[in-house]
Amino acid sequence: MNTFSPDELKILEEKFRLTNITNTSPLSIQISHLLDEVQIHLYLTAIKEKTKAANLGVAASLFVKRYSFAILTALYSMSVLNKRIDFSFQNVSIQTLEESDPLWLPSIKFNNIKLSPAPQDRENWRNEILTSIFANHLDVLFNLFNKTTKISKMIMWENLYLYIVWMYQNLLDDKQYSDRYDDMKEDFDWITAIGKGMLFGEYKENPFLKFRGPNDAFSILDGPAHNRKTCCLSYLTENKGRFCKTCPIRLKRKS
Repeated sequence: MNTFSPDELKILEEKFRLTNITNTSPLSIQISHLLDEVQIHLYLTAIKEKTKAANLGVAASLFVKRYSFAILTALYSMSVLNKRIDFSFQNVSIQTLEESDPLWLPSIKFNNIKLSPAPQDRENWRNEILTSIFANHLDVLFNLFNKTTKISKMIMWENLYLYIVWMYQNLLDDKQYSDRYDDMKEDFDWITAIGKGMLFGEYKENPFLKFRGPNDAFSILDGPAHNRKTCCLSYLTENKGRFCKTCPIRLKRKS
């Protein structure tokens, strides 16, 4: 099958906010439009106003958290379904379906859901997928956000890292995916440690190593919650003053 089955779609809709609905809204956008600096400024301003963020940098950090579900959908397709989805800028959009929601939890839409199966050489295939997701897509956005708002790229990478750990924790614990266990664990290691820096952009080393460190996969996936090295700035949105449980600012104040 070259698209998602009804059961797969249900999982992606419930867990990763996938949708096939297009909704006209200042908070809905085709991702290719964000390659324009004027459009980035306008869109981040709309997020800032919606979430009462202190500045555009906070809005950019929040965007990355919401957009992480697009990356999770692509990684789920790779690790669980052993298939590749088109992750080009022109194929992905954010759709805000509930504009009254103060938290702003948008959905992710792929214009074309045509999946291509893995060949026998899965390692090179995986590298191609990771390059298309990270180096050719996400890091391009991160560079533009950094240029527009001065937000640290490290904050944005760590935002995504937490969602990736969360997804693979759940997948590896789920017995319905037991036949995919080895590939899923290897994919997690490759994404967060083994994969070379060039897969993620112009990096000498994998950017996730800054958060994972030398720990093995089991100590990360089965261990305690990850204590952030950067603050995601969510305390500077409508929930001002509320720090995440693993926020470095909160932990520093407690020590």
